[in-house]
Amino acid sequence: MIEEDYNQLKDCFISSQILFDKLNLVAINAKELDYDESGLYQDDEDMYKRHWLKLSSKIVDKMSETLSNYKIELLNNSELTTMELRFNLVQDDEISKISVDYSEKGALCITQNS
Repeated sequence: MIEEDYNQLKDCFISSQILFDKLNLVAINAKELDYDESGLYQDDEDMYKRHWLKLSSKIVDKMSETLSNYKIELLNNSELTTMELRFNLVQDDEISKISVDYSEKGALCITQNS
């Protein structure tokens, strides 16, 4: 990924900070679920999954607007409590792997892995 595109991506993430803060809250709430034998947690877990999907989709939509020349793939987290989004950004058969850690409210740690 060239530096200009990376800077646009970074600005996109910064403008999406409120969405990342909401994802942070979803993860915190998911950590606090009481997984007992009654199964009553299932409705809450489903609700958190829907929130995660809606919020992360909004971030991907903003990324698509900003980086229209890239195909953006959001990689699913295995756990709702994971406070990181991972993406593959594909352009001309070149893949850039990006991860965004949002574990600290109001702050993002963006890493380009390739």
